[in-house]
Formats: sequence, structure tokens, C-alpha cells
Amino acid sequence: MAVDPEIEEEAQSLVNSALSIVEEVSAQADAAEGELREKSELEERWQEVVAKQNLAKELSSNSGMEALRAALQALELLLFQTVSTELAAKSAACSYLPERRAQVVRAQIGRMLWLAKDALELAKDAEDSLLQVSALQTLARVHLSRTGEPDSPVAAAAHAQEALDLLVNMEDAESDLEKDRRTRMHAEVLFVFADAQLAKAIACPFDKAREDALEAAAATMREATELFKKLEDKRWTGRAMLATGIILVSLEDEDQQMDGERLAEDAKDYFHEAGERDLEVVAVLAIIKCRIRTSGLDCALLSAEDAAEDWKEEGGRPAHEAIALHHAVLIYLEQGEFLEKAEEFCLRAMECFKEAGWTRAESQLLVCLGRTRCKLEKFSDAEKALRSAAENFRSMQDKRLEAKAFAYLAESLLSQLNMEEMRGLTDPEAAKKLAEEGQNAADQAKTLYEELKDDEGVKLVNEIMYTVSSAAVENYCKFNPPTRILTTLKPDGHGAQESVGEWIIPRGDDMEPLKVRKPIKRESEESHGYM
Repeated sequence: MAVDPEIEEEAQSLVNSALSIVEEVSAQADAAEGELREKSELEERWQEVVAKQNLAKELSSNSGMEALRAALQALELLLFQTVSTELAAKSAACSYLPERRAQVVRAQIGRMLWLAKDALELAKDAEDSLLQVSALQTLARVHLSRTGEPDSPVAAAAHAQEALDLLVNMEDAESDLEKDRRTRMHAEVLFVFADAQLAKAIACPFDKAREDALEAAAATMREATELFKKLEDKRWTGRAMLATGIILVSLEDEDQQMDGERLAEDAKDYFHEAGERDLEVVAVLAIIKCRIRTSGLDCALLSAEDAAEDWKEEGGRPAHEAIALHHAVLIYLEQGEFLEKAEEFCLRAMECFKEAGWTRAESQLLVCLGRTRCKLEKFSDAEKALRSAAENFRSMQDKRLEAKAFAYLAESLLSQLNMEEMRGLTDPEAAKKLAEEGQNAADQAKTLYEELKDDEGVKLVNEIMYTVSSAAVENYCKFNPPTRILTTLKPDGHGAQESVGEWIIPRGDDMEPLKVRKPIKRESEESHGYM
């Protein structure tokens, strides 16, 4: 059927605009990220976007409407690969890369939104149902990418549902090629719809409604999985299986959670057989997260250690081995046990990242090494590792990770002060210097986080300072007698009902003393124990 020349001209204009966005984002992201080796695996995923981009260019010489469908798919994939949701922007290296690519993409969200809306209106004018589906799918992904905005999941779900309704009401396709094309569109729209349903569920404050939304999302993603299987698309079948598993583990029902864990395992095996190494790592990290929820930290730790050994034996995967080791270290730190093993894994992971050329990831392991050595009371080594990490991140112009290094440096310095005071080893001048350095590190971390408007980062600094300050107060009260003891008599006036010790703790020349009250037992007091 002939297309109206004006509609064709507008379609070509929208194609040019969409391709321009893709090219600008790609150029700006590459410039922002520099020569980081960590982004090499992300670039493999980016080839999916490039393929659609090239298809749009190829089709534009013959049909603007066909080219516009491909250009919209390129935009949707661009958002899927870069803007993180519960199910999107997952790669082995994603936690080691700066957020600059996503920031560059988010800056273009407004342009993408209006372009998709214009494409939808054009499709309606041309009575092109397939183009309407593509435009609605892109609109759904654009809204999902407005992360943090309360209306985004609802808007995304509404557009995806409208696209599904259009697909269901279309006339039957005549050729096998057209049938496959519609099946793929249907599967992709279902994937976006499930992502939106999951986002809605997470934001829901009511338990029953949240569980219902999660079950609906799981059912939607199961349907998408079957369609991708029908198309024999292993990459997207695995993604949909893994997504279903992630959704099921979010439910409260233990049987559903175990089904989710099994699906994540199946997805891992699926990716391994298909040679999708990057996505295999994504699946393993999802399994670790699932097992923390379903089986506890010990089982999650076993999964991380097994993955590291498997990838070491396979060979040629030093970065993936290091990623698994890194997650094992984080679990050891959370448990607070077997920290010598954690230190060993840190050093091994750093060597693996060094072999892979992942310098930014290597510096992130330095922070873990510093935290581990702090808990092992190797304070000098911990300080060295954390200062080195902070310097590395400063040279990379990564304020968020620089702040994190300073926060844990403050913890290490002040923990050292607490430990030495508890053992009576501290020279007053040395103690003063440690306290000042610890406070300076905390102040630097807090300043950087405040510049970034990172509330979670500020919270981390506050928690660290509260923890080390509490430990200092506990130590002081344990090894020093109370300044005075307040006693409450029994109602009959015979004997003490309760005794409370009050400690007045000096905090330096320019600060008011800290007053602390704690219950004490009279018999403990008599034996010179004060807590």
C-alpha cells in the first residue's frame, strides 16, 4: 500500500532524529568513560543497539515507516542496555563502571519521550498497527527509565498493555516471516510489561497488592520466555528465564522463591551452553542475591566460591573469576567471620583484575582489602590500602567512590584509636593525631557525598561514625570508673532498687564533655567493674 508522501517525509525526519540521539549518546558516553577496559563487555551488548541502528539506516533508503520501526527499537535497546531497572542494564561489569553512560542517556529522556509520542501519532495517522506497537514499546521503556519518579511504572505499564492489546487484535499474519516478526514484538513487549509490573510491585506499600503484582509480573515473563523459546533466541530466552526467577524470589511464598532460584540456575546453564559468558556472570550474581534471601549467607557464599573456581578452571576469564571472589569477600565482611580468607580472596581478585586490565575494579577491591584488614586489626595496612584507593578514584574523577574510600578510612583510623585506648597503648599526642585524621577523613567523605546529593552515602558516613563513637564510649565506660553513681531506693526505703553510673567523658579543648549514663550493678561496682 502506498504511503502518503507527507507521512513518509515525517517518518524519515523522525528516523534521523532517533539515529542522531543514538549517535550522540554513544559519542558522549565513550568520551565520558575514556579507555576503561571494564566497558569492553558492555560494548558487546551495545552491538545489539548498533545492529538496529544500521538496519534503520539501510531501510531508510526504501521506506521511512520501516526504518522508523528499527530506529525505535534501537532507542528501546539503548535504554535497556544503559538505564538500570530491576531487570535492565545488567552486565558483568556494570557495578565496576561509572554511571556516566546512564547519565548521558538520562539527559536525552525528554527528547526520546517526545520522539516516541510523535511516532505514535504518525503511526495512528498512517493506520500502521506494527509501528504503533513499536512506539508504545519505546514509550514504555522511556517511562521505566525515568527511575525514581513515582508515576513512571504506571505509565510504562499502561503503554505496554496498550501495545499488547493491539497485537492481540491484529489480523493473522500471512507469511512465516511476518509471524516470527510479530512473535518477537509480542515477546519484547511482554518483557517490558513485566519490568513495569515489577517496578509497580516494588513501589507498592501494601503486602497483598505487592504479592499480586509480583505474581502477575512472573506470569507475564513466563509467557515472554515461551515466545523467545519458540523463536529459538537463546540470549533473550535466558534473559526472560532469569528475570522470571528474580521476580519469583521477591515473593514471600517459599515454594515460589525456590522455583525462582531454580530458574536462575537454569538461565545460568542456558547462557553457558550458548557461549554468553557475560550474561552467565549476570545469572550467577542473581543466584547469589537469590540465595541470600532464600537460603542465607552461607549458601550464597558457596555459590560465589564455586563460580570463582569454575571460571578459574575454565581459563581465560580472570575478570569473571575476580567478580565472583569480590562477592565472596562482601559476604565474609557481612558475616564478620573467616576474614583471613576474605583477605586472601581480595588479593587474588586484585591480581585477576590486574590481568584483565580492569584498573577501576582493582581500586574497588582495594577498598574491600582496607575494610578487611581493619577488621583484622592490621590498621597500618588498612590505612595504606584505603588512601591508595582514594587517590586512585580522585585521579579517575570519581567522587562517589573517593568518598566511599574516605568513609572506610575514617572507620579504620578511629577503630585503631579505640583498640589502642582499650589496651592502654595510646600516647596522648598519637591519640589526638589519630582522632583528627579520622575526623578529617569522615568530613571529606561527607562533603563529597553532599556535593553529589547522595543521601545513602551521607547515611553510610553517619553510621560509621556512630558505630566507632559508640565503641569508644563503651571502652571508656568499661575501663574508667563513673564520675558519680545515682541510686534509686526500693519503695520501702531498704536497699537500692537501681544504680546508674554517670560518666563525663572529655572530648577535647573546644568541645563540651559528653555525659553518658548506664545502669550498673552494686555488686559489680564493689568489685571494681563498672559495666
